[in-house]
Amino acid sequence: MLEPEAVQAAFLAAAGEVQALMNHLGLAARSAPTAKLVFEADLCSSLRRALQFGRQETVSVDTVLGKAGVLGKPTDVVVAAKTKTAQLAIEVQWHPRGEDHAGFAQAAIGDLARLVLARSRDAVEQAALIVGAPARFWRWLPQYAEDHIGFELLNADSETPASVKSDFLAGGTWDPLFQGGLDAELPDRLWTQLLQKADVTSPWAEMELRMLEVKGLGAATRVRG
Repeated sequence: MLEPEAVQAAFLAAAGEVQALMNHLGLAARSAPTAKLVFEADLCSSLRRALQFGRQETVSVDTVLGKAGVLGKPTDVVVAAKTKTAQLAIEVQWHPRGEDHAGFAQAAIGDLARLVLARSRDAVEQAALIVGAPARFWRWLPQYAEDHIGFELLNADSETPASVKSDFLAGGTWDPLFQGGLDAELPDRLWTQLLQKADVTSPWAEMELRMLEVKGLGAATRVRG
């Protein structure tokens, strides 16, 4: 198990590296405003380096946690262990430019459910989701979560964790998750808590990164018939 402080420190270090990259590219972006720069891969690489510092166990990117289903798809950052069970798995969701907040939030919940499945299958000891989105998304989220169950998981804070019964995934909106290999049996509740926040800003882009601890609570229950 990794200490929460160590995970948070690595997150802040990675956010700092992405901020430095934004600062470096600022003039170039202003001179070529149509350029589309994607920082998700840079954040993953920075996070891998920060987590590897002083650690013997391998930290890798795009690593699978299982042989089939959603666990057979690459996970963004994984801290290995001396046993088969990895110490930490992290997924990153970086908001694309545009206003499809609902689609982005749904993709983040999909990653969250995959991490819960990984923990319930003992493929990983700890799991975290990093959501990077502009301020307008974080302003939009609370009202949307009031009307759409499950999305409050993305709006948890450090003092008040969020917990939602996993059967909300029974709705047809979530069909692609199960068609993609998500197991129909999940812990009774999905749970998140905010570990850390960081702002990454420049004259042409403004993002708030939130790292959420992710786990499942209760016995396995079938969320799909």
